Amino acid sequence: MLLFAVACCFQLVASIASRGAIQFTSQPKASLTQALSHPLGERHDITTAPSAHMRPASAFWDDDLASSADFEKAADKGGALICALQGTDRTAGLLLRDKRSPPSAASAWTGDLRAELQTWYWRVINPTSKGCYLNKFWQIAATLQALGLDGRPKTEGGDNLCHRIEHWDPEKQEDGHQVPAINQWYTVDGNNYRATKAHFEFIVNTKGGAIFGLYLDGPKSAARQHWFGNSKDPDIALLPRLRSFSDVMWAYWIRDNPDIQNIRYFFMLGISNDQTNQLIASCLEKAGKKLSEWPGLIFDTSSDEGHALLGSQNGATFAYFLIQHKAELGYKTITKVTIIRPESDDDNDFVDASLVFHVGEAPEPPPDEEERKASEPKQANYAVEVVEEDVREILRVHEFSV
Repeated sequence: MLLFAVACCFQLVASIASRGAIQFTSQPKASLTQALSHPLGERHDITTAPSAHMRPASAFWDDDLASSADFEKAADKGGALICALQGTDRTAGLLLRDKRSPPSAASAWTGDLRAELQTWYWRVINPTSKGCYLNKFWQIAATLQALGLDGRPKTEGGDNLCHRIEHWDPEKQEDGHQVPAINQWYTVDGNNYRATKAHFEFIVNTKGGAIFGLYLDGPKSAARQHWFGNSKDPDIALLPRLRSFSDVMWAYWIRDNPDIQNIRYFFMLGISNDQTNQLIASCLEKAGKKLSEWPGLIFDTSSDEGHALLGSQNGATFAYFLIQHKAELGYKTITKVTIIRPESDDDNDFVDASLVFHVGEAPEPPPDEEERKASEPKQANYAVEVVEEDVREILRVHEFSV
């Protein structure tokens, strides 16, 4: 494992150690990769607002907190994502357990993916008529003004282009009747796959440098619902290979975009994901604050709260967008996360929380250890002691070879 993957995370070490679960005699946990435990492409199947063409009923309750275990898990994942953001592509690949040689975090999906999305049965659908109006519908005009962003759709002279794709063909018919998604099949490379009815609706503002997640339901979540009535998760092998929202975002971000490096903000609006809302409630509770309009409540991503929000199901996908495209975007990171609510007179019991992820430049990391080995004398193994306290008070020492 790269020494840099270990050494880049002193803030993460202090953050985790301060919670009392782990004491570090040197540097971080032996396996930051445990916080990013799923293979590339399986890490961020997300849900946010439902697909109905209306704002969702509130799923946010300020007293519905994340458990200590869930908060710590999300914070550890977010901290590991920060390490991946601030490391080289090879370092990030190691943290993501990539099996290529050398390891890489770069996405296998490149370009605008028009043909690939069609191959994997994604269909372009007209977006919701109201959801594309950031000022009127989502009621975040002051937020956008403060950040220098336009709130109007392009159809009204603004900068925002709304998109929606769904993983089925709503126009497919048999005997004059629409074929349900569960009965729609497609073939790729000789293998048969079933439509999941997943959907991604989002806004891209290339001029202002922002992407807005609106109504999101990934293939894994959608298949669980439509194939099995939420009784079990689907076999990953049965899902489309092109399924991550981060890849879909990239495909649309680079279209007709003269400056792809101009990514400044990610928004997740009207969150209805239970896990993310519990993490938001916990962050507010820890700060002694209530859900509020802009300027809302800001958490730096050097904090436990910032890590937890980034590591949430609705935050990680944006980190992967940056991690998987270092070659095109350069070294960028998420610097802070802002929690906001709609700018309305509605009581907090009747609104949904939203998150703003602020993008900043990350310093170029030092060379990978493998590159240094070629020019330096061979060194002995570098040992890192990690003391983990469990109920049996077992001392575990982990060693990293560099």
